Amino acid sequence: MFASRIFTGHQWLENKEISVTNGRISGISDGNGVASKNFLVPGFIDLQIYGGCGILFSNHQTTEAIQSTFDEHHKTGTVAFQITLNCSPAESMWKAIEAYKNYTGPGLVGLHLEGPFFNPIRRGAHQEAFVQKPSLAFLKELIDRTKGIPTYLTIAPEMFSAEELSLLVGSPIMCSLGHSDATFEQAMNAIDKGVSRITHLFNAMSQWQSRALGLVGASFQSNAWSSIIADGLHCDFKSLELAYRLKKGRLFLITDAVTNDTSGPYSFLAKDGRFTNEAGVLSGSSLTMIEAIQNCIQKALIPLEEAIRMATVYPAEVANLSDLGSIEVGKRACFVELNPSLEVVQVWYDGKALLN
Repeated sequence: MFASRIFTGHQWLENKEISVTNGRISGISDGNGVASKNFLVPGFIDLQIYGGCGILFSNHQTTEAIQSTFDEHHKTGTVAFQITLNCSPAESMWKAIEAYKNYTGPGLVGLHLEGPFFNPIRRGAHQEAFVQKPSLAFLKELIDRTKGIPTYLTIAPEMFSAEELSLLVGSPIMCSLGHSDATFEQAMNAIDKGVSRITHLFNAMSQWQSRALGLVGASFQSNAWSSIIADGLHCDFKSLELAYRLKKGRLFLITDAVTNDTSGPYSFLAKDGRFTNEAGVLSGSSLTMIEAIQNCIQKALIPLEEAIRMATVYPAEVANLSDLGSIEVGKRACFVELNPSLEVVQVWYDGKALLN
């Protein structure tokens, strides 16, 4: 595969031939091909996405819902994703885990359980009836059931005892702070204990005020990775720009994307480019990852290279995906071809072109 220009995630390369063997990059060498203004970047990684093609995973914990998510979002450059479950009862959580285990299709790199251990006053569009208090027994069962599954869990740290939080932090589950009314001190305590991630910065969390810094302040004060929804609805583009300046190198993109689905407890319909629930509360997004990148560059003055990293290199580091996120020998051959207008031209998944 010849590319006139490649942004590997770390540097620009020109006029290179990429060799692929068994779905992995086996070599990058000087090449001679047809010059193009298009350029190649690593495939995008989305660590918070709820469904696609009209099937919401929170309503249908099935392999079909996972496949539908890939079917919709690979078209805009997302080659890897964590299928995400809204705050749900235990039965739905266990079904989600089984669906993950049974899925044999492309793209899936993790399960994101958003809840149920929230502070109910910061639940956002999640069902209050499904919010649960943690217990040692429940946490032990969750840890046991998710063995062998890359699991990402959004929690409100103020709802946990010290023993419960220590149990989670010491497990393989990747914990993230969110849907929380934690004080700055409570948030920093959780970060100091080893919770190194924060879910959708600014949204559904205690805000940064003059005498109470909250979870937003803890994000800016700490080295914790923070995800952000760059759609201009979940946070103003000036807030995105500020977050980039303060969190440079530790801020990554998620779409938080849902889909039109009214068939279960989570009823989402898009209207005027936004999703809300029956109460009118902003509920997920209609964002794609390429749109998030475009918004970073065009609306928040973030350099192109950094915007690409926020969708590739950084989420790979956050989720411990060592074979994705950059274009390097030995890694999976997952690429996106972009034109000068930052539109997706072609997507390669393990070396195979996906778009007609």
